[in-house]
Amino acid sequence: MNWLYELDDRLIALFDNPGVWWAGLVVAVVVGCAHAVAPGHGKTIAAAYLIGAHARYRDALVLGAIVAGMHTFSVLVLALGWVGLTASGGTDTELLTSWLQVISALIVIAVGVGLLRRYVRSVRSVSAPELAAAGRGHGHGHGHGHGHGHGHGHGHEPPPGVAPWSRRGLVALGLSGGLLPSPSAFLILVSGILTGRTAYALILVVCFAIGLAGTLTAVGLLVIKGSTMLGESAHRSHRLARIARGVPLLAAVGVTLGGLTYLVVGLGAVAGAS
Repeated sequence: MNWLYELDDRLIALFDNPGVWWAGLVVAVVVGCAHAVAPGHGKTIAAAYLIGAHARYRDALVLGAIVAGMHTFSVLVLALGWVGLTASGGTDTELLTSWLQVISALIVIAVGVGLLRRYVRSVRSVSAPELAAAGRGHGHGHGHGHGHGHGHGHGHEPPPGVAPWSRRGLVALGLSGGLLPSPSAFLILVSGILTGRTAYALILVVCFAIGLAGTLTAVGLLVIKGSTMLGESAHRSHRLARIARGVPLLAAVGVTLGGLTYLVVGLGAVAGAS
């Protein structure tokens, strides 16, 4: 990850050189994109959520916008808190960021559990009408037509009463994705506050968040496109149909396990910082 550290250093160097402020804006966007590409920032979890929630393209855009807004807000709050702690003689920001990681992990776990519950409800909603139809023992013509049309249609779309995506889950995941700020963005804003260039530093942080969110949104759009193509192909293959029905469950489990992993790492960081 040396290349990422070099980009961070380049951005900080541009901030220290007011004569090329415009270059700083461009580099901030690039650095934000680079941080999103690097391991972390919940790309896999976000992708799994978008699949498990049967999200639409605009949901990926909303998720990216929430991440950008939350990241900017968290950097601002943490930077102001650091300056305040420094003035009062305490600078234990490591413990604070560790707890933020724990909170973020708990949010992700809650979202994953919500996806699991939604999947269970969808399975029950599909199975109940089919069992009822079989129990009534209709004739062959009616039973075959109803069983195939109804069961196949609901195999790839959320059944009635189950939302295609959770607004609360989308917001929660976006907030958790931006809750833990990037160290380079935090350092730039702190430097701006201490040197009287807060406005420019905040603009750089916003540009950083735009790059970060842009990459996450692009990943989300690609994932949704792939999921849509799988659903369309499932109509022509029983094997793909089974895979398509199981993908939301795997996505829900992936989000939950990802949150649990973050929680273990976060608790370890809290123990180390205490």
